[in-house]
Amino acid sequence: MDSRFRIVAGVIGLAGAMALATQVALNVGRSGLGVAPVVWALSGYLTILTNLLVAGSFLWIAVTGRRLPYDWMSMLTTAMILVGVVYHLMLAHLYNFTGLSRVTDQMFHTVMPALTLWFWLMETTRNSPRAGRPLLWLAWPTLFAIAALLRGALTGWYPYPFMDPLAGSWAAVGMALAGFVAATAALALLLNRIGQNMPLRGSAQPESPIHNGLNDFRFLR
Repeated sequence: MDSRFRIVAGVIGLAGAMALATQVALNVGRSGLGVAPVVWALSGYLTILTNLLVAGSFLWIAVTGRRLPYDWMSMLTTAMILVGVVYHLMLAHLYNFTGLSRVTDQMFHTVMPALTLWFWLMETTRNSPRAGRPLLWLAWPTLFAIAALLRGALTGWYPYPFMDPLAGSWAAVGMALAGFVAATAALALLLNRIGQNMPLRGSAQPESPIHNGLNDFRFLR
C-alpha cells in the first residue's frame, strides 16, 4: 500500500478511536456509572458499533500496511453512509448537543462517514480485487437490526424510535425495517456500480479476469 494512504488510514482510525473514547468519558461523567455499564449501553447503537469497526479496520491497515478485503471495506462504507444519512434525516432533530458532545456527534455522523467514503473511493476501489457482491454488504446492518430487536425484547430498551414497538406497533417496526433494508440494498448497489467504474491505478492492472456469470473478478499482480 502507498505509504500516504497508510498514514491517512492511521489518521482516520485515530480520529474515530478518540471520538469513541471521548464519548465513553462524557457518558461516564454524566451518568456517574462505571466504564463497563456505559460501554454496554453504547454498544446498543449502530452508530457506535459501526464507528468502532471502522476505527479498528483503519488502524489495522495503518499498522500492517495491508489492505482489508474489498467486500469488508465496502460493507463498512455502506454502513457508515447509512449511519450518516439516517441520523441527519430522521434523528438529528431529536437532539441538541453542545460542547464536546456536539463534536463527537459530528465525528460519528458526518466526518467519519465522509472520510470512510473518501478512502473507499480513492484507495480501496482503485487497488483491490473488485468482486462486486453488494448483497454481502447488507450483512452488518442486518445483523445489528436482529441483535437490537433481540436485546430490546429482553431488556425493553430499543436504540432508535423507529425500532421500538412500545412506541408504536410491531407492524410499524416491520415497515421501518423493510425500508431500512431496501435503502441499504439500494445504497450498496449504487456503491457497487461506482466502485466497478473507478479506474485501477497503474500498478494494479488486472492479471486475468475470471467471469462468474455476473462479475469480472480482478486480481492484483
